[in-house]
Amino acid sequence: MKNFKIGFWAVIFGLFGIVIFQNQDFFMVKQSLSIDLIFKKYDTPELHRAILFAGIFLTGFIISYIFTLTDRLKFRKVVKSLGAEIDSQNKNITSLINELESVKGGSSGNNKENEEKEEKEEEEQKSA
Repeated sequence: MKNFKIGFWAVIFGLFGIVIFQNQDFFMVKQSLSIDLIFKKYDTPELHRAILFAGIFLTGFIISYIFTLTDRLKFRKVVKSLGAEIDSQNKNITSLINELESVKGGSSGNNKENEEKEEKEEEEQKSA
């Protein structure tokens, strides 16, 4: 699976590189962005379009990361609490099993279930 991911991303980046290489005239033209607010006008210095595209992409990536950060932190807290609950339930199960074995301890030779269990264990040992 790891090799597939590496190959997949190599193909994606390769295709992306081909698109940029074949359209160099478009991406290398210098362009300025301007924002005209009522009270202020702002112009960016002239930059290549490729730099503008990369900047806009990174800005979107950072904004999406920030918006999903709170959800990821909540999910991490939920996973930790569920893991702690699993641990406590496993301890409870272990104590109940030990208690059951101590109660059944004197009648292990006469119990039909124990005989069936021993037969299954013998069959598993033979098949292994």
